Parts: sequence; C-alpha cells; structure tokens
Amino acid sequence: MAENNRWDAIVIGSGLGGLTAAAALAAKSNRVLVVERLSNLGGAATVYRHGSLTMEASLHETDGETALAPDGIFHRLGIDDMLEPVATNIFYEVRGGALPAPVQVPHGLGRAEAAVTEALPQSREALRKFFHEVTRLNETIDGLHAMASKGPGSILGLVFSGRLFEFIDEARRTLGERFDKLFGDDEAAKMAVGAMLGYLDDDPNALSYAFYAHVWAQYISSGSYYFRGGSAALTMALAKKVHEGGGALVRKHSVDRILTDEDGAAAGVSYIDDNGARHDAFAPVIFGGAAPDALARMLPEGERGRFADSFERFENSISLFSVSLGLNRPAAGFGVGAYSTFIYPDDLTAYSDYPRLAARFGAPPQGLMPPYALADYGRLDTGLRKPDDPYLVAITGVDRFAWWDGLSEEEEMARRAAWIEALIGDVDRRYPGFADAVVHKEIATARTMKNRLGTPHGEVYGFRPTPARLFSRPPTPKTTVDGLFLSSAYTVSGGYTGAMMGGLMAADAAMKWMRDKKNARAWDNIA
Repeated sequence: MAENNRWDAIVIGSGLGGLTAAAALAAKSNRVLVVERLSNLGGAATVYRHGSLTMEASLHETDGETALAPDGIFHRLGIDDMLEPVATNIFYEVRGGALPAPVQVPHGLGRAEAAVTEALPQSREALRKFFHEVTRLNETIDGLHAMASKGPGSILGLVFSGRLFEFIDEARRTLGERFDKLFGDDEAAKMAVGAMLGYLDDDPNALSYAFYAHVWAQYISSGSYYFRGGSAALTMALAKKVHEGGGALVRKHSVDRILTDEDGAAAGVSYIDDNGARHDAFAPVIFGGAAPDALARMLPEGERGRFADSFERFENSISLFSVSLGLNRPAAGFGVGAYSTFIYPDDLTAYSDYPRLAARFGAPPQGLMPPYALADYGRLDTGLRKPDDPYLVAITGVDRFAWWDGLSEEEEMARRAAWIEALIGDVDRRYPGFADAVVHKEIATARTMKNRLGTPHGEVYGFRPTPARLFSRPPTPKTTVDGLFLSSAYTVSGGYTGAMMGGLMAADAAMKWMRDKKNARAWDNIA
C-alpha cells in the first residue's frame, strides 16, 4: 500500500473502464489504487470454470481498430504486445425472419456489400446507398476522433467535404428511421445489415443510427477478434500495467463512501475489507467504475441529489441472457458456419417488431422464440479449452431485470430451466443433432448481471445508446463532484471498446484537471 494510504488516484470497481483509467494514469507515473468488491477482477470481462467447461461471463470480441491499430486503444495503453488476437472467420451469419436464406457477412466493406447483394439481389440499389453512407459516416466519426490528437484544424476537411453536415443530420436519426428511409418495406435487407441490433439494444426505433452504423462498419472494415486466454487476458494485462506503475488492486473490498473535502471535492474513499475491517484511502482523483446509481449512494448526503439529477434523463441499456453449453463435438459438425450467428424467429416478418418478440423471454416459453445469437467458441483457438473439455457454445439475447423481478426462487429456477431447453431445441431444429451433443448447460440472466456488475437493473451497456444520449449532448466523464470522474460503460457505451474508451476519456479528463490544479497553485504562489 502507498504510504499513509495516499494515492494519486483511486478507482472504484475493476471493470474494463476502471482498469483502463488506472492503466492510463499508471503509464504516466501515477500510483493508482483499484478497489474491487468481488473476488475477481474485470467485471463482465472475466472467465470462469464450472465442472469441465471454461466459460466467458458474457460474449466477447472486439474490432481490429481497437486492438491492432497503431493509434488504437490497446497501443496507447501499451498492452498490444501482451495479447494474442484470434481473428474470426467472418463477421457474422444471419438467418431466419424475413430472410429467404442464411446470409454471411464477411470482413471488408466491399466484400460485405458484394456478399449481401448476392444474397439479396432485389435490394441492390438500396444496399449500395447504405454501404456508401456507412463508409462516409465511419470516416467522419474517425475524423472527429482525430481532433483529439490533431487539434480542431482537422475538422476543416470534414466541413469542405460536406461529411460533417451529413453526420449532424444522421446523428439525430434512430436506426429504425434511417432503415425505413433507405429500405422502405424491404425487411430482408434490414434484417441482413441490422443483425447486430440485439447486441446493443432491442428497439431499432430507439437505438442511434450513427452509433450502430459506426460500430457495424468498424467491425467489418477492421476485422473482429477474440483474445487467446479470453477476456481475462485483457483484464490481467491492464492489471499488470497498474502494478508496474506502483499501484495496487485489492479484491473483496467494498467501497461504501466517497470522501470529500470542505469544498465538496473528492478526497478519497472508505471501504470494508473481507474481514469486516474499515479502511480509508486518500487521493485527489476518484474514478467511478461503478454504476452512477451506486456512486450516488456513496456520496455525502448533500452531494447525492445533484449528482443523481445529472443522469436522470438517461435511460438504462438492455441486459443480456447467456446460455453456456458444452458440446461433446464441435458445432461446425452440425452446420454452424460462423463464430457469431444471429437467428431471427420465423415469425419476425417486420424489423420494427424486434422489441415485441424479444420480450418473449420475459415469460415462460410457449413455443415461440425471441431473437438470439449463437457464438461458437469451439471454432477459435481460444486457449480456454483443455484437450478433454467440451466445446463451448453460447446462446445470448436481450434480457431485462424486470422480467425476473418478483418471481419466487422456485418460479425463477423453473423458467431458467425451461428456457435452456427451449433454446437448445430451437438450435437443434436449425442444426439437427445439436441437442444430442450437449453435455453441459447453464444460464446467466439479467438477475445474474445485476448481482455481478452491481448495476441497478442488470444493464450491461451503461446508458441506452439513443441519439439524445450520444449526440445531442456528447457524453463526458466529468461529474458534479470536483475530482470524481465516470470511467465505465456509462461514460460512453458498453462492450470492449465503449467501456475502455470511457476509461481513457476519464483518464484524459483527470490528467488535464490535475495539470490545471497544479498550474493554478503555481500562479497562487507567484501572486
């Protein structure tokens, strides 16, 4: 521990956002203390083993821009040479719903356009417009990101090209609005290029079009990757950076108070260790890796209302369910052709009906399925599977804590078991023989996510990525408490890239804040 338990910064929670902020500060010779309430680090970015099966806490992959680019997040943190990326064969396959046949979407925007157009020739012109639009939009967002390193002058090219004004218009649109404009009643085209919806939200008429298009295009253009050793490898790489900077990470220690000074600025935290003993740690900078709802409860009573009010207008994101299955032989033998396969229910004929059918998971199964995704980890060299282990496959989809709240333990266990069997049965219908190969099965729900992540409703992506949330007033890590910065999925968005970008934004804001404070003190001394 630091002398007198004083640090340059303290992080509440060890999710990817908090660990990224800690690693970024540690790289600048700052000693950082990370306090985690659970027994393992990483939040949702962790790997665990039940019986003979090693599993991810949730589905994980990231894009090549984040992991491999010379100016990407991993390179900036100095962890790119500590991880071994494993490329997926294609971006995804999608089937069911209004699609006449399965569609595979490869990497590379040109190749993806050709593949989707070949599968849906009647949609050729609309798809051409869509791919042209997302390519320009992606370039525009990359240009806006470049402003952080190159300065405001880099925006001139966006202005003269007209792309900035296109972006401003598109940033106000939802995915549903833009798809209706581009594709009209061509539901098959919407479902082909909109397959990732369930990873981000459950309603195309709420989700930001610009956000979806950027994430979708970035994965296609730069590739999609898993990491050998799973998400835990990323967590451990970030933790190592914190240690190398003279910091410390403590587990099974629960922060319940954020300490403030006489001016109301952050001054430290008070936490309880696994033996029930209380400790105080002090720092001028506090990173909130926990949900804002939890952080508000940690603040002194006089600060809680103002802090909570600043987030009141934002909706919470969806949660996810994840059924982890162990197979006695690879899923590819049953015809599963991609790492990620998105499956629409047969009766989903209109893309806008997605939220209604996703809500089927909020009741016991009655023969009708929600949309879901199938992740075949067995086709990747993950480094998780021992020679005699089963092959890991995960089924994941939209979930909400409200769908489980109020159930008795007996009712919940019965519904969980019923959904496991219903989902396995639907996969088996599409890939005959699949069910007979299952030797291990378990499910994590929104209640699991709530307990593990400490989020109010089990949300996994922070705040809902609506146009109003992301573009009307751009997200900031700054809070109403001086010296307290938000460093989690709630800063920008969730997933590997979103959470880590939130952590970097928090670190940059904190370091600027520290420089400004230092300069102000210097001027005071001169005066």
